[in-house]
Amino acid sequence: MQQNNTNQLNNKSLQADTTALDTVNYEDKFICIDNIDNTTDPRVPTNETVTNEHYSCIILVLQGTLNLKINGIDVRLKQGDYLNIMPYTKVEMSKSRCSFLSMKVEAYILHDVYETIGLGIGVTSNCFTFYHYHLTSRQANILKQDFLHIKSDMSNPAFRSLRSDLIKARLGVFLAHSTNIIEHLEPISHYDDTETSQLFLRFLDLLNAKYKEERSVQYYANSLGVQPKTLSATTMKYTGKTSSRVIDEYVTLRIKIVLYNNRHNIKEVSDMFNFASQSFFGRYFKRVSGFSPRKYISINSKKLSKQS
Repeated sequence: MQQNNTNQLNNKSLQADTTALDTVNYEDKFICIDNIDNTTDPRVPTNETVTNEHYSCIILVLQGTLNLKINGIDVRLKQGDYLNIMPYTKVEMSKSRCSFLSMKVEAYILHDVYETIGLGIGVTSNCFTFYHYHLTSRQANILKQDFLHIKSDMSNPAFRSLRSDLIKARLGVFLAHSTNIIEHLEPISHYDDTETSQLFLRFLDLLNAKYKEERSVQYYANSLGVQPKTLSATTMKYTGKTSSRVIDEYVTLRIKIVLYNNRHNIKEVSDMFNFASQSFFGRYFKRVSGFSPRKYISINSKKLSKQS
């Protein structure tokens, strides 16, 4: 496939605010978006800020430049740049000219695939943030081919009854390749060395380590050596949410991952996350997610999805 070179993409003047993006959606669980077939005028439109509540999102720029704002931070992606955007982030795409591919996957499914292929979930451990890497042309092409296989399986009606398993298998290959690539790379940081940004990153790391045992803002503030109001001001800056809400959403996402796998009954899940009682666990989960644990299982259970 012949592509315009990067300079041509950057130097051509923008003449319109919209472009044809190819989108393939499978049950809102796997979404592929790209414009890699548009080689003559690969423009990317400006869109409104989108809160990426439930998905992990991967973006790979093949040529040109893609301008984003993530949680208020300006991010400029160039040819070969790979971005892994975690759940609970606010993403705004600014007017750009580039050839790119993007894949959105429900976070609980992505974590399950990581576990299935034996990679763990360390690469995508945090929410409310993003990870940026620069790939070689060869590395980018490997992931592009994996992406095209996923997109093809999502679009093929002949695979209707097996499509979910096929997509997960293809996704496993993509994740195995991407993990093997980025584990040898140094991430590009978009956070500065100010006390506020470093406090935010330390908070995310601590939350990732202690989410099963601790849901108290006071605990995290004390552990980080700051006042609760300072911690909330920091999370408001980078997420638009109080530290209490950040904790609740992170814990709830982790619970959803466990409920999706459906290997434990609700009492066991309640104990796993150190709730005082099963009834308190149920009220907490429903307050944050809008569903009771049992209702969530009935909608999203991995076992049920295999039967459908």
